[in-house]
Amino acid sequence: MQQTHSFPRRRRYKLPAHEQQDTLLPFVSYLPERSYPHYWQMPAPNDDFAANVAYGRECAGHLLQWLKDNQPYAGGGLLSRIARDIDFDDIDGRGYWIGFFNLLEHALLLSALHLKVFPYVDHYHRTHEGRIWRRQSEERFGRKH
Repeated sequence: MQQTHSFPRRRRYKLPAHEQQDTLLPFVSYLPERSYPHYWQMPAPNDDFAANVAYGRECAGHLLQWLKDNQPYAGGGLLSRIARDIDFDDIDGRGYWIGFFNLLEHALLLSALHLKVFPYVDHYHRTHEGRIWRRQSEERFGRKH
């Protein structure tokens, strides 16, 4: 496959401050008209669909590395912010999101192969319910220091 886009530099994302770590992802940036980051900034697509797909896969790899390096923040809505900002009607840019989500599907499969999926989901439900209960208790009785 001939590269028509140069891939973003591969890196680690573990830093002491979380506030701006997600903006280090190569496809996240601030736009002048927004007060918060835009989570899907890709280069202008070109006529090489396969290269656009490969670039999307590479960006998915960056997201996976970010999650690996920032495990406490998994489940914090980063993927939903990315999906919110993708223009799925942009036919020329579809190779980017196809490659991105296809690689994530394969990574999910690799993870699922090592899980008892529904017991994990049940555990996640209980954990989430416990967090809600704790937050409600802290609001009701005041947070202890």
